[in-house]
Amino acid sequence: MTSLTARIAALLDGRTDRPRRIAVVGAGVLGLTTAWALARRGHAVTVLDAGPIPNPEGSSFDEGRIIRHAYGTMEGYAAMMPAAFTAWRALFAETGADRLVPARAIYALREETPWQGAVARSQARHGLGFTAVDPATIPVLNPDGVIRAMEVAGSGMLLAAPILADLVALLPSLGVVLRPCSVVAACPEGGPVLADGTRIPADATLVAAGAGVLRLMPEAARRFGLRASLQTVAYLEPPPGLWEDAPMLLCRLPGHPTGGVYVLPPRAGTRLKIGDYDTSATVSPDAPRDPPRAGRVAALLHAGARAIAGFGAHRVMGARHCLYTMAPEDRFVLQPVAAGVTLASACSGHGFKLAPLMALGLAAGVEGQVTAEHLAFWASGREGEASAATASA
Repeated sequence: MTSLTARIAALLDGRTDRPRRIAVVGAGVLGLTTAWALARRGHAVTVLDAGPIPNPEGSSFDEGRIIRHAYGTMEGYAAMMPAAFTAWRALFAETGADRLVPARAIYALREETPWQGAVARSQARHGLGFTAVDPATIPVLNPDGVIRAMEVAGSGMLLAAPILADLVALLPSLGVVLRPCSVVAACPEGGPVLADGTRIPADATLVAAGAGVLRLMPEAARRFGLRASLQTVAYLEPPPGLWEDAPMLLCRLPGHPTGGVYVLPPRAGTRLKIGDYDTSATVSPDAPRDPPRAGRVAALLHAGARAIAGFGAHRVMGARHCLYTMAPEDRFVLQPVAAGVTLASACSGHGFKLAPLMALGLAAGVEGQVTAEHLAFWASGREGEASAATASA
C-alpha cells in the first residue's frame, strides 16, 4: 500500500481539474509554502497577514534554521524527512535559488537516553551515516561532560529570510494575491472577514497564523492544546578562523534551565547563532519580544559557554525571542475546525523544516485526496511511527 507521505509528495506533479478559491491566513513559512503548493496545482489563492509580507517580526523570519533527517524518538517525522527534502528542492527549482546549505551536524551527548537508538534506526532506514567522533577532534566543542559525540549525516541549514523573500517574489507570478490586512473572523463559511468588514470569498480557508491563532480562534486553540512560548536566540561574532569549517552543534544540557543549546555556524552570510531548547513557559501571544528578557539571555549565554569551546572570546552581537506555537507532544496540528476551515499549526522548530511537505498535505486535503482524519493522523507523525515500529519488530 502506498504511504500517505508518498501520495502527498506526488502532488508535486500535475494540476487539479477542480480549481478552488482558497484563503490562507498567515504569511509565515507555512502559510507561504501552502500558497505555493496550492497555486502550482491551479487553485486561486489569497494570503492574508496582519503584518507586512514577509514580516521581519514574525518567528519564521531568521537567518538560519536547522534541517536534518535525525528526529530522535519522533521516528514518524524522521520517516517524512526524505519527502520534505524533495519538497524543498522542488521549491528551490521554482524560485531559482537553492537556500539549503549542507553542514555537518554533531550531537554532543551528556547522558544516556533513547535518542541514540532511535536515530541509529532512522538513519539506517534512510541510508545515512551515524558515526561516533572523538569530541577532542572538534575544536569548537566544549568537551566537558560529553560522554559521546555523534555525527549525523543528511543535515544542513535553511536560509530562512531569503526563503521568505523568494516566496514573496515567486507567488504573484503563480497568481497568488498577497494582502497585508487584519483578519477578525476566520471561521465563517464563505471566507474570512477582515477588520473593515470585507469578506474574502473562499471555498476553503486554511489558518496558518502561528501564535496568532490563540487570538483569532481561541476555542480551537484550547481544543487542540495550543499555547505560545518564547525561545531565545543570540547572534555572536566569533574569533577569526575558528568556525569556517565547523559543524552545527546540538547539545542537550541535563539540569540546565535552558535544556541545552543548539549552534549554527556562520554560513552564506549568516551570523553564528545559538538558541535554547526551553519552551516550557507559556506566554501571551501578545507578549513583548523586544527588548529580550535579560534572564533568558543570560541563561542562554551560560549554556553557550557550556557547549562552545573558548566562548568568552565570542562577542554577542544581539539577541531576540521567537514566539513559537507549542502543541501537545510537539506535533503538527492539521485539523478541521468548521465547515471549509482547517487549522494548520506547527510546533516549535518543526514548522520550518517540514513546511513545504505539510503544505502539500494541506493541498491534498483541500482537493479531497485525503480525508481530514487521515490528514491529521499523518501530520502528527503517527503514520511514520507505525511504519517504524513494524520495521523494528
